[in-house]
Amino acid sequence: MRTLAPLLLALIPAASPLGAQECRVDFTVEVTQGAGQIRPGQTLTGEAAFRTTGETLPGEAGITVHLASGEMTLVPGIRGELWAVVTTSGNPVADLIALHAREVEGFTVAGLPYAGPMTITLYGDPGTLPSPAIPSAQPGWDAMSLARRFALHAQGYDRIAGDVTALTLACAPPSRD
Repeated sequence: MRTLAPLLLALIPAASPLGAQECRVDFTVEVTQGAGQIRPGQTLTGEAAFRTTGETLPGEAGITVHLASGEMTLVPGIRGELWAVVTTSGNPVADLIALHAREVEGFTVAGLPYAGPMTITLYGDPGTLPSPAIPSAQPGWDAMSLARRFALHAQGYDRIAGDVTALTLACAPPSRD
């Protein structure tokens, strides 16, 4: 009977890590700083899909880094690995939700690859986020209305930047793998 216990435990599906969630974010950016064929005033669309791992790293000033896996894309064919969702709650200056992608590929200007990071950062007044948890419903993200920014950095100081003018969120409980 002792040898069956480990086998039976292995057959029980593992529960998702505490706090894990799967979300998709569709967004629109009005470019304020462009490069190459991407010009100020142009509207770009993108999406980000992520699954948090349930692991968090606390930081200073109320920052919590929620480790995640996924992808962020921006038309025309720019993509990067989404690795973290950052929240700030309880900061006296502003609360925020930020999506961070790395290893960006798909956009080069004059031989300079825009290799990341690619970020969306939504800012809200202090107290907008009641906790460091990532909001899983649209109103939590809509409340972050102080400023809504997008940036894609090159390997130097050049970047593409813009205002996030629309954002929709859809979250679901994580699927069992």
